[in-house]
Amino acid sequence: MADNSARQMPDPETMAFGTIDRCAPLADALTNLTGKVAIVTGGATGLGFNVANRLAEAGARVVIASRNPERGNAAAETLKERGYEAAFISTDVSSVEACYAAVDFAVETFGNVDILVTSAAGWDEQAYLDVTEATYDRVLDVDLKGSYFMGQAVARNMVANKTKGKIVFISSAAHLGEGPRGVGMNTYYQAAKAGVCALTVGAAAELMQYGINVNCVAPGGMLSRGVFFEGRANSSVYGEEYDALKLAMREASPVPLAFNPDQVALMVYVLCTSASDFMNGATVDVNGGALLNTQRKPFSTTVPGCIPGPAEE
Repeated sequence: MADNSARQMPDPETMAFGTIDRCAPLADALTNLTGKVAIVTGGATGLGFNVANRLAEAGARVVIASRNPERGNAAAETLKERGYEAAFISTDVSSVEACYAAVDFAVETFGNVDILVTSAAGWDEQAYLDVTEATYDRVLDVDLKGSYFMGQAVARNMVANKTKGKIVFISSAAHLGEGPRGVGMNTYYQAAKAGVCALTVGAAAELMQYGINVNCVAPGGMLSRGVFFEGRANSSVYGEEYDALKLAMREASPVPLAFNPDQVALMVYVLCTSASDFMNGATVDVNGGALLNTQRKPFSTTVPGCIPGPAEE
């Protein structure tokens, strides 16, 4: 048996300060994606387009996988005009075949897949008592099924090619119950986005052995195309009282809104870099404090300028 009595134990102080000598430069940890290939579903507008822009800025070659050819091609051309490498493939993520085709396209175009971000999503507002199978299927097929099989298609490629990649699913603050104040009416969207969080945990547990990081970002409200076009038909269905209640609730209890989706895209981007190497199965809530019981006025009895402020002596 070996004699370990003379083995020198490392000095704790030396260990503590020596850690910084083993840190990669921030440029490597956060900004260098040169040579990486990323697929961003829903990358033609909103959050997805902002994510695609940040990944491309850091050197990644980006495939925008989105349904609308006009918007998708325009997005890819915009990135090219900025000096980035980008391509577009028309993709309906509710089709498993289309998910696999997007991966094949990325490999044929750029040679590999290192990163996936699933931004493609749809939503609506409809009372639980009224939801039809068609409405349910439309949202669940894109938001949950699309994430599931897009992730599967990319993971199969990563495992086969021994790629230590990054998968970032996009959920929503709806997974915590956030929704239109005073009316709710998005149960199927909440179910889909909660499912994405559960998918993140399950997929991370299986794919961790291959060196693949799987995490999730759950955004709150963002000023994007979907805000203007998704769920707009309901005012004509539920009437003036519905519109009036939503407006009153927004004024009485305003919800934080990201006026530029890049405010969320930056966090998604970080999860695509080596900065997230020690994260697996996590959902990061980036919602501006949408579910906080927010204090609306500066109450304090000790700080000047607050209400009522310090007592006069």
